[in-house]
Amino acid sequence: MSNEIDNNKRLEENKKLAEKFIELTWNQGRFNLARNLVRRDFNYQVSLLNRTFGYDLAAQVIQMIRNSMEDFEVMVEEVIAEGDKVVTQSSFCGTLVKPMFGFQPGKNLVTFSAVSFWQIKKGQIQNLNTLLDTAELMRQMHHETKDLELDLAELESC
Repeated sequence: MSNEIDNNKRLEENKKLAEKFIELTWNQGRFNLARNLVRRDFNYQVSLLNRTFGYDLAAQVIQMIRNSMEDFEVMVEEVIAEGDKVVTQSSFCGTLVKPMFGFQPGKNLVTFSAVSFWQIKKGQIQNLNTLLDTAELMRQMHHETKDLELDLAELESC
């Protein structure tokens, strides 16, 4: 019984860790605080950019997105944990006010979903892989289907 209670407690802690990371980074831009939630060997992959980032570059990408969207918010819809893995389903919404990844600003609120797979090790996030609903994003932004590129020079201007 004690092992089951300990396991349930660890699963809840892992879920809260993922939610806290989303809140601190995506919603608040508090990257120095969020750094304590990740391991030194942290890796972040996101489907839209088809690249793997360490924490510092991931923080720059997130900040660039935050700066490009007005009224930006990430809402966690569902969190599931098993063992050292967590899965979150989230909704991203905001109005694009600056060009970003080939998308041009518009007047409409954009909302799209993401599913993230988290690997937790010793109470910290080791890996994060996010799959975005890019088809829905492109439909709402009236974007032609083509490869979206991350311009590293864009990050330096954030």
